Amino acid sequence: LGVRRGCAICCVVLCFGQALVCFGVQQRRVDLVLAGRFLFGVGGETLAVGQSAYAAQWFKGAELATAFGVVLSFSRIGSAVNFDVSPAVVEYVNESQPGSGLIWAMYVGNIFCVFSLLCCLLLNWMDHRAEKMRLDTDSVASVVSDEEDDPVKMSDCLQFPLTVWLIFMVTITFYAAVFVFLQNGVQFVHQRYDINEKNSSFMMSLPYTVSALACPIFGYLVDKSGRAILWILLSTASLAAIQLSFALWTGFNPTVGVVGMGMCYSVCASALWPCISIVVDDARLGMAYGLMTAFQNLGMAVFPIVVSPLLPDADRSSADTSPQEFIDMYRDVLMVFGYLACGATVSTLLLLFADIREGGWLNASAAALQERDITRARRSNAFSSVPALYTHHVHSRNKYLSRLGIRPLGGPRLRNETLDRTSGCLPSTAVGVGEGYDTDGSVRTSDLSNHSSYHSSYRNFQHFRHCDDGYSLGDEAGMTQMTDGQGEYEHDSSWAEEWR
Repeated sequence: LGVRRGCAICCVVLCFGQALVCFGVQQRRVDLVLAGRFLFGVGGETLAVGQSAYAAQWFKGAELATAFGVVLSFSRIGSAVNFDVSPAVVEYVNESQPGSGLIWAMYVGNIFCVFSLLCCLLLNWMDHRAEKMRLDTDSVASVVSDEEDDPVKMSDCLQFPLTVWLIFMVTITFYAAVFVFLQNGVQFVHQRYDINEKNSSFMMSLPYTVSALACPIFGYLVDKSGRAILWILLSTASLAAIQLSFALWTGFNPTVGVVGMGMCYSVCASALWPCISIVVDDARLGMAYGLMTAFQNLGMAVFPIVVSPLLPDADRSSADTSPQEFIDMYRDVLMVFGYLACGATVSTLLLLFADIREGGWLNASAAALQERDITRARRSNAFSSVPALYTHHVHSRNKYLSRLGIRPLGGPRLRNETLDRTSGCLPSTAVGVGEGYDTDGSVRTSDLSNHSSYHSSYRNFQHFRHCDDGYSLGDEAGMTQMTDGQGEYEHDSSWAEEWR
């Protein structure tokens, strides 16, 4: 189906499912509500896969973890808004129309789903326009034809490396240890620590608030440092310590535990999800993220069934049960979560060893990953009219930003490929291997469009004007003339004006 069509279909299914839930609530029919929730789950969870694939396509290299952090942050903000808006709507409507508050709250949720559909259509339009820009060049059109000759098959998942399957294992155990605990956390805090239900609910909302604020920050740190597996290992080991403290330490502060849990989730999610795009090729990213989401939901569906028989009765209170009895009742449940967190830690260690055997890219530094991307772009030589590291998505995104008055950074570059900041000259390797400039300043036979230095942001323009070897572009018109004919900036007044 492709990412665009798949996301649009999922949004439509999601809206239809929520509308069916609204109608079922209004008609007091449980069968319609269940059918609507089923459709809502099918559309929503599949849409999350397309969302991850979109993020991996539009954001590359040293910005992917930050992008995933922002995406995860908005998902947690959505959860927090739902927790605040839905009860407020119910309470407000019940004041004037008793008994109608729940129905109106459901319809407000449906409005949000329609808004999500509109955002999806806008994103699809932007992606389609970016692809049209890419198809304007013959070289990329040939690449597209090659991809079409290599269709994606379900059997391709069997060819995923061991590291991908270990990532799935970390996903199952980690998400179950966090979110299954939070599902039962209100009852646990209320009974174990004798805190009223309102404050217990507030305490269980803290991990969502913390992750909404911290995910972009940790995503940025992961992008800057690399070493994704070490970040994941830090978060899983910390989660194991928190869960075991809940189980074995009688005086452990629950606020410290749930806030720490939110921090662990922020670190792990920001580092774990981008790992797929490092070891899986772009054509199969959707399949890989689909399997990852499926394994995540599998863990969150199975382990509630496992822990529910171990939970004490919800109607027990401190009036008929002593604190020590509650500690004993919850110890087995909390040990299950501790075992899950320890399993995530062990899986991460296995992932580290497997990654070392497969080249060590998941735990590579940011600089090493950047150099690998540059090397691959040079070998493929797929995009003759854009910088070497840019896909059509990233390049077009920068063009959108430039039209909004936001100057792009120009993409990552290796040190030997940037301008000589001391002399302000282009190095001899800027045009290609074994190519450069003659002593009179003329350019040797080469294709300037293959190098990122000619497509860096406008702030580098003055560096081109006065070089020690006598080469000078003269003025902006010269720059425009140098880049004309490449099919990328012909519709604008000049290349330099495009990047102002």
